[in-house]
Amino acid sequence: MPAAPYERPAIVDRLEPGYGRLLDRAVEVLDADDRIRAIWLSGSLARGTADSVSDLDLLLAVDDGRFDEFAREWKEWLADITPTVIARALPFLPGSVYCVTPDRLRLDVVSERVSALANSMFRTRTAVLDKDGLDALIPPVVAGAGPSAARVAQLIEEFYRDYGMFPVGTQRGDWLLGLEAVHLIRTLLYQLFVESNAPLPAMGVKQWSAKLTPAQIAVLEALPTGTAERESVISAHEVVSVAFVTHAREVAAALGVTWPEELHRSTVAYLGRYGLPHLETVRFE
Repeated sequence: MPAAPYERPAIVDRLEPGYGRLLDRAVEVLDADDRIRAIWLSGSLARGTADSVSDLDLLLAVDDGRFDEFAREWKEWLADITPTVIARALPFLPGSVYCVTPDRLRLDVVSERVSALANSMFRTRTAVLDKDGLDALIPPVVAGAGPSAARVAQLIEEFYRDYGMFPVGTQRGDWLLGLEAVHLIRTLLYQLFVESNAPLPAMGVKQWSAKLTPAQIAVLEALPTGTAERESVISAHEVVSVAFVTHAREVAAALGVTWPEELHRSTVAYLGRYGLPHLETVRFE
């Protein structure tokens, strides 16, 4: 089946000015390269959620026999597409790069062997150029699973592991380290909320608050961040820790996750020996 003529997808117009020309140039360069058999939009452009601050994500299908060559020559073909001020290869994905242009446009390119398309993990995509009808090989999107009890149990265990290390910062008087401890517990709570909301629509890592409910956003917005001095750090750390345990117990109960009572007792006893707050305000029924 002959490839349809290239026509810039309308959704690209949602991006900042300049991205349309960048896509046009990328297609021009890559279409002329016989190693490239297909080009797709990926990321938010393929999901239909792109906005003015999204970037340009491309997926390439590369001829198997010349894939390694194409991967080695990434600097050459990228330079033909655009000058860059940042350009890095992804070591775990040969032939894949991320870059930033002098106009601060962000281009990410992921390359796949043609033979790997039928098992690709990148399933949401929009064809831009398809020389061999390869779009038909892409597996369908699989519906996401619900919250993982194993993941919730892991987050709870990680909370107690980190919570129990708080005396490292307080004994050393390292209040910058203490602030990092506060932020770490906040992050664990965020991850707990996201897991409890599964399955979520596919979205990028920069869609931060979109993964939360309004009530969860309100919880996180109300939590203190602390300042780098003793009383502020100790107070903020305890407030965010109480919030984590309170919400984690609710999620764990809903999923049938057994609470690590022995880990809890040993951890709070340890903090108590240092004269630190230790979840006294949380009710354990």
